[in-house]
Amino acid sequence: MKVKLLIFLAYIFLITAYGLSAQEGIVTYMEGDIQIQRDSDSFPADFGSDLFQGDKITTGTDSLVIIQLTSKGVLKLKENTVLVLEKVSRDTSLILDQGSVFSRVNKLVTGSFSVKTRSMVAGVRGTEFFIAFGKTIETEPDVWLCVNEGLVQVALVKTGESVLVKEGEGINILSGKTLTNPEFYPWTKKLNWNTDPDKGTVEDTTDLNSAYTDLLDQDYE
Repeated sequence: MKVKLLIFLAYIFLITAYGLSAQEGIVTYMEGDIQIQRDSDSFPADFGSDLFQGDKITTGTDSLVIIQLTSKGVLKLKENTVLVLEKVSRDTSLILDQGSVFSRVNKLVTGSFSVKTRSMVAGVRGTEFFIAFGKTIETEPDVWLCVNEGLVQVALVKTGESVLVKEGEGINILSGKTLTNPEFYPWTKKLNWNTDPDKGTVEDTTDLNSAYTDLLDQDYE
């Protein structure tokens, strides 16, 4: 009897540890077409939809979604964005495959929070920042990043070269291989950082094409 009980308890432990996933986020607001891909399944999101580690969230044209990531913070995905919740735990990492995302990260006492693209990694401990894909001049698309509050450490994936971007500053990762110097860009003043519909509109209509008028002497060599 004791052996059977131990086997049963071990079975319950394995189910709890490996068979069930803890909720890592929730859809608090959405407009338009939002799709969630979980393993081999894909389905439309709804208000209150639970999100889990490994989920891929896709926003359609003229769509946006706001996600509360447990106690980590809030994400706002603009239209035509693909974001993967790669890891949501003590150390949290997100993968931005296309589009753009606003991230408001609560101050972290322990652990880390990062957003990755194919070319760079942005790491923070508590801040508000925006990342978006820009034009493709060569083989890799440019990536824009600007900081509304706090500090963001940005590092290139291929070389490890890094730079610290401060509040009010922005940078561009040119073709995934060159970091511009952090500086103030006028276009960033037009960004809508609001993630609370009760406080006003959450839609951001900033045109990233205008960002290139602020970026002079680009060096893609």
